[in-house]
Amino acid sequence: MNNLKDKISIYFYKTQEIAKQKANKKIVTLQFFQRHNDVKLCGINEALEILKNNTDISKYSIRYIPEGSIIHNREVVLELEGPYAEFGIWEGIIDGILARQSSIATNAYRIVKAAGKKTVISMADRADHYINQERDAYAINVGGIKNHSTLLSSNYDEKRTYGSMPHALIQMFEGDVVEACKAYHETFPNDELYALVDFHNDVIKDSLDCLKEFGKTLKGVRIDTSKALIDKMFVEGEAEFGVTPTQVKRLREALDNNGGKHVKIVVSSGFDANRIQTFEDEETPVDSYGVGASLLKLHVNFSADATKVNGKLIAKAGRGYLKNPKLVEFK
Repeated sequence: MNNLKDKISIYFYKTQEIAKQKANKKIVTLQFFQRHNDVKLCGINEALEILKNNTDISKYSIRYIPEGSIIHNREVVLELEGPYAEFGIWEGIIDGILARQSSIATNAYRIVKAAGKKTVISMADRADHYINQERDAYAINVGGIKNHSTLLSSNYDEKRTYGSMPHALIQMFEGDVVEACKAYHETFPNDELYALVDFHNDVIKDSLDCLKEFGKTLKGVRIDTSKALIDKMFVEGEAEFGVTPTQVKRLREALDNNGGKHVKIVVSSGFDANRIQTFEDEETPVDSYGVGASLLKLHVNFSADATKVNGKLIAKAGRGYLKNPKLVEFK
């Protein structure tokens, strides 16, 4: 089985060997940073754990910004200082950890800010390889989203594990949404009943059919209209593709006018922070947002620069030493 060191770029090993033979007594300052504002830092704990388990941390100093902090452009989040051979090979591994985890945490953080007091549910499991699911969920939690679609992601807390039904369940009942909901409710009578109502691209009709059948037992409906489709509620000249604020408002009105004020509305299908902000700006009566692939987009890249040698300022052009008084000592 491959070990962690097999995943390190080969030039770091070669540089480590040169440092051992030619510059072992020189004290190098290595600083990690990224280039965006309003970023939720995540992955620093994992990076510290790697250094603790794979290096002799008594031979160099570690200063860092705590997990979950908000960081900005070129703010140093991790500073290693000592003989380069003691820690230098871990630069790429640490960059990658911070890049993925901070990107995901920042996506979640911005989505939560956009949604305000509305519930957000992570459906990120279908957007990446399952092997990443546990670490992804950790970053999503650091970003502020506490509800997930899988038990692993919610740390086996069933109260934070959400899901209505897939379109396949409705398809198995030949497109009869009411019959699919009956089967669900009979099989899981203690679960709250949420109907998926976009199967026929007619969310008002399917929602009202379910409301008529289940009454107060129907806790909510989920709209997942494809961005390539226009719901049947829209007449010629009103074309709105996918899930839209108008669609949700008209559905809310229809539910309210038919004794369904208790029914909550969940939306999914291509939501990110910007789209949620648009819905909120238009005061769309959404109760919960289901968010998937947008949580896992990687956009925060970290770099590490060697900025001092034996206390002397020396670095690649444009990458000088960056002082950050917020760094704390790792002990």
